[in-house]
Amino acid sequence: MPASSWAQEAPSVRIGGFFRAYYGNTQQSGRNSTVPSTLATGVGSATGNLPANGANIARLSKNDFSTDAEVRVLVNGKTANGLNYGAVVEIAFNQQEGRNIVQQRASTGKSTASIDEAYAFVSSPRLGQIRFGDEDGPVGGLMNSGVVTNFGSGGIYGDRESFVTRQANARTMTSPGALGDSTKIIYLSPQVFGFDFGASYAANYNEGEDTGCSTNQSSGWCDSAYAFTGASAIGIPAAGGGFAARRNEYQAALRWRGSLAGVGLAVTGGYLGAGAARELTLAGTQARVFNNLNVFQVGAQATAYGVTVGAQYEHGDSNYFWGNTLRGDRPMDQFFTGASYTAGPFSFGANYVIGTFEGASRGSFSAAQADASGGRSNFAANPAGAAIMRRIGYGIGGNYRLAPGLDLLAEYSSYTIAERGRDFDPSNAGVQDRSTTKVFLVGTRLAF
Repeated sequence: MPASSWAQEAPSVRIGGFFRAYYGNTQQSGRNSTVPSTLATGVGSATGNLPANGANIARLSKNDFSTDAEVRVLVNGKTANGLNYGAVVEIAFNQQEGRNIVQQRASTGKSTASIDEAYAFVSSPRLGQIRFGDEDGPVGGLMNSGVVTNFGSGGIYGDRESFVTRQANARTMTSPGALGDSTKIIYLSPQVFGFDFGASYAANYNEGEDTGCSTNQSSGWCDSAYAFTGASAIGIPAAGGGFAARRNEYQAALRWRGSLAGVGLAVTGGYLGAGAARELTLAGTQARVFNNLNVFQVGAQATAYGVTVGAQYEHGDSNYFWGNTLRGDRPMDQFFTGASYTAGPFSFGANYVIGTFEGASRGSFSAAQADASGGRSNFAANPAGAAIMRRIGYGIGGNYRLAPGLDLLAEYSSYTIAERGRDFDPSNAGVQDRSTTKVFLVGTRLAF
């Protein structure tokens, strides 16, 4: 028997994952939950408990418990010639944020199981690794430097969002991980003289199986849609949250890791680019209404004596959803910095992020405008634009390791969105052009 055959290993399966449970106290500007107007019409007018004008609200408590879990199936094997191969499947239990009513009788819970990341890989110490499936990219989380989140639940990029309503989009959407796990092919090189390189390609924003078209009435929600009616009429939300505006996404990153005088260093430069779907006009022509994604990223961090400090800067054409902006929109600028300290079982840290984006109140390029322009690819969106949007947040927290994989943690965060002239809370008199959310959480996290 050839000697090389002894290296072959059949796939082995290991189960990992995490469970976490928190108590949270949330102070959020205008902390109300809007009730759908259809409910208002059917219930409000009949009972008098709700107004029938569609502007209904529900008061939300400041205190809540939150639990979450994820199970990871890890498959690893080795070929006869020494290549490693395998797969990772992550099963999450937080598919939707609220209870979903089905035909006014049944409902689906918000802890419904779904696939988070799922990919296969082949790797070699000399040639690097290829991954294919639903996974982060080099810029979207695999190779970033300077993003310090190894304390509490992650600070401003942590689990605070579990206690925040989406009112005014009070989420830190522009973290590296928020780029999404769109189905892609990824190459990660081996490290040579401290340098490694990564690149990825995704055909569109979506993930998983099937075409994404639930019926034969295709729309922008279909995975492979590259032109559809109403794309720009929805404005900024159309380019995020799973809407199929992002096309042919590619990421590339170059990183250096090493040490100098006992200080561990890492520096990464990266680029994210993608085309965009077009507006399908009533006349059947296609109009270019979105900018292509075009974002540059640079980050650096240093670690010594238990202290880690880092910073990251991003600039380019993107909105706070990591989505395509409308033509004529101002570019994104975002700066992140953080620091942490670990001593034995204790970890403490803080981080801060500030970003400027195109305001959410700007006008949209409609299908009628597209028809009027003849679907010209150089037609500019509303030239008046909107006020600049500023998003500023910070988090501070700590951990105590009770046992391997088991942490107690506490964390406080604050996140503010400000845009002159935009009313974040119409229930109050006057224009409330600033929305702030403060979250204190305490709890435990078990990784296994």
